[in-house]
Amino acid sequence: VTFEGGYYNEKAVTLKGIEATADFDTSFIHHQITLGYLDARRDSDGETLARRAREQAKYQLGLTVYDFDIDVIYQYYGKRYDNNTSEYSSVQRRLPSYSTVDLAVSYPVTSQLTVRGRIANLFDKDYETVYGYQTPGTEYYLSASYSF
Repeated sequence: VTFEGGYYNEKAVTLKGIEATADFDTSFIHHQITLGYLDARRDSDGETLARRAREQAKYQLGLTVYDFDIDVIYQYYGKRYDNNTSEYSSVQRRLPSYSTVDLAVSYPVTSQLTVRGRIANLFDKDYETVYGYQTPGTEYYLSASYSF
């Protein structure tokens, strides 16, 4: 947990939640939906932990076209507070909910070599996971794996 100017550890916290996932296919498209709810609290005073969204959702759509595996991933994070009220700070800062979309593609060049590419935050969404700390915009990744 952070406070203005540094970090400190919580002695004890309680995390209660539920996560449900559903997988299904429609024709040649694979769908995966994950919904989560998390209630994270400090044991000392029952206050909600900072930077933990209660609601989260993820939808992943996958398909294969001419040996290209393509995934489109939508992720949603609910509103949360950046900090707790404590001896370190008496002001809570609310961070709004946000959503991102990623695109991933992989292609088996040979039976041993696979090339992968990913575009994270495809639509260059502006959001903060920490108050005052801007997250990266669109990011591009390229990797390969070779098995022998």
